[in-house]
Amino acid sequence: MIQRIQTFYLALVTAACILMFFFPMATYIHDVRGTYVFFVYGMKYLMEPPVVVSFWLIFPLLFLTAATGILCLVAIFLYKKRKLQILFVSIAFFLQIILITSVFLFYMNHFDQLLQVEHSYRFGVFIPLVSLGFLILANRAIKKDESMVQSADRLR
Repeated sequence: MIQRIQTFYLALVTAACILMFFFPMATYIHDVRGTYVFFVYGMKYLMEPPVVVSFWLIFPLLFLTAATGILCLVAIFLYKKRKLQILFVSIAFFLQIILITSVFLFYMNHFDQLLQVEHSYRFGVFIPLVSLGFLILANRAIKKDESMVQSADRLR
C-alpha cells in the first residue's frame, strides 16, 4: 500500500533533499571582496577574487544530504517491511540532526572567519528543519500502522 500518508511525508523529505542543491544556505556580502553564496555543494562567488573551498570540507554536507534523500526514497518502497522502514527513517532522522548541527555550529562559523564577514541566512538553511519535521511525522505514521497491524494479528 504505497498510497499511505507516510509515503507522502517521505516523498516530501526526498524532494527537500533535492531542493537543497538548488537553494543557497547563506550569503556573505563584503564591500571589497564581493558577494559569496554558500550552497550544499560549495561556495559560489559572484565577483572576484574567488575563495577556494576544499571538496573535502563540503563533502560531509553532500554525503548527509544525499544519504538522507536516498534512505527516504528506499523507505518509500519498504512499505511491506514496516520495522525496516522505521529503522531507515530513524537513520535518516539522525543524519538530518547531524546535518543541521554541522551547518549551524561549524560551517557558518567557519565561513564567517574565512571571509571575515557576517552571513545572512537564505531559504536553503531552513529546508533541513522542514524535512526533519516530515521525518517525525513519517515515523509516527509508520508506528501507527505497525501497531494497527499488530492489534489485528491479535484478533485472528
